Amino acid sequence: VLYGSGNIIGYDRVDGTYVINEEQAATVRRIFNLYAEGHGETTVAKMLIEENRKDGGGGLSWTASKVSRVLRKPTYKGYMTYNKSHIDDFLSHNRINHNEEDFVLVKGNFEPIVSEELWETCNQIRSKRAAFVKGKDGRAHKFGVSFPQNKWTKILFCDCGMRFQIEGYDKTANGGKNMRLICARSKMFKKKDAARTLNGIPCPAPYASEWKLELMAREVFRTVWKENAEDILGLLRTLDANLNTTGTPNDGNQLENKLSALNEELDNLVSQRASRSITMDDFLSKSTEINNEIINVEGLLQSSIQEQRPKARLDMHSIEAALSDDASFPDGKIEPGFLDRYTNRIVKSNNRYIWMLQLMNVQQIMPIQSERQPIAMVTYKSGVPYDIEQEQIGKQDKESAGPDCATICRPQDFFLNMSRTKRKRKLVEWLESCQENQVSVLDEKIPLLSFAVDFVTAYEYQKARGIKIHPGLWKDMRVDIFLVKKEN
Repeated sequence: VLYGSGNIIGYDRVDGTYVINEEQAATVRRIFNLYAEGHGETTVAKMLIEENRKDGGGGLSWTASKVSRVLRKPTYKGYMTYNKSHIDDFLSHNRINHNEEDFVLVKGNFEPIVSEELWETCNQIRSKRAAFVKGKDGRAHKFGVSFPQNKWTKILFCDCGMRFQIEGYDKTANGGKNMRLICARSKMFKKKDAARTLNGIPCPAPYASEWKLELMAREVFRTVWKENAEDILGLLRTLDANLNTTGTPNDGNQLENKLSALNEELDNLVSQRASRSITMDDFLSKSTEINNEIINVEGLLQSSIQEQRPKARLDMHSIEAALSDDASFPDGKIEPGFLDRYTNRIVKSNNRYIWMLQLMNVQQIMPIQSERQPIAMVTYKSGVPYDIEQEQIGKQDKESAGPDCATICRPQDFFLNMSRTKRKRKLVEWLESCQENQVSVLDEKIPLLSFAVDFVTAYEYQKARGIKIHPGLWKDMRVDIFLVKKEN
């Protein structure tokens, strides 16, 4: 049953059901598509006004709240909505509205305007952009939060820890626009030096320019993907081959020798009992003691084997595929998808830019189960089978917390900036340092390479776009590249 008057944009109420109004439905589809592309509700409303699209009443007064109401309606994906509210008191007719999570959706017999996939995509974006605050009534109420839209504001951070925000646009000599970004903490104090000093803003250079970031992206792609891909693969193969943890082969050999001695001692005990050299009580007592020790040694041996094997390995096939990926630069700007795939974050520290590339895909390795099964001893005194699992409870060693990763000594130079001979020596030292401090290499930031973007490179880049830069106003940008584990 369809409740209400049926006054809903995109549909006409005909014979108790909804029939699509194509002119209005085009506006509804436009709203969902724009929102799915990343535009906010206010921006979508402005774009609808610019396109002269009519709202449900035939006017052009689009607002963010109107756009929000369209995005929230499950009707547009073909569902009817129930349990939106209830009457709390039939005397006062006090109506209590329910949260969206409590709505009951039923598939309707009318044609949807948008697909369920598109509707759910927009719904997920709305959830990410909403935060909750507890009101006076104790209920959680939603309110909007900022959501980064630009490809650079998603990944660019200041060394003070805050994101960069778009401050404005500057006109360029060729008639275009160049985006200007600013550290969010500096922006809060309106760029006043006195206010920034008073509040201890640790940002000596809180500004970033879009064209410099685009230039850096091009140089990072050329340096990593084009010029040093083979060296990077060789470096990661070496790391992958040395992903061992704290276990040592000597510990395993000693445990195996001890296990053999215990088994031999148990065989001798059985022979003594067969020749009636010892009594049944002595045999049961000593055999139970030996078997308990065998179980303990087997447990220690299994732990030693697991420690000697890497808990995870690098997925070299996916890494090779990532380094063979090609980026496109339409209009001289790197495509956003390429940044999203391979850039974890960029940290700006004065005129130094730290790029953290997530190229290291990790494969989790399942623990190897021991093929040997402990013997289920029978104690004749109790007549109950010996419970091996119960004996192991409480005997597992607690893993001690590892030291802070920041205390690990890292090499002063970046690996690919060294000669091959020095690189091998430094890599061995770095791996030994990680092993001594019981820290996994996969959790470290691997210093890959460092280079500078000089005036000549910047001049040629801007010259191709009809813009000239003055050498007296230029400062070389230092780019440091680290490899980090790809986040799942």
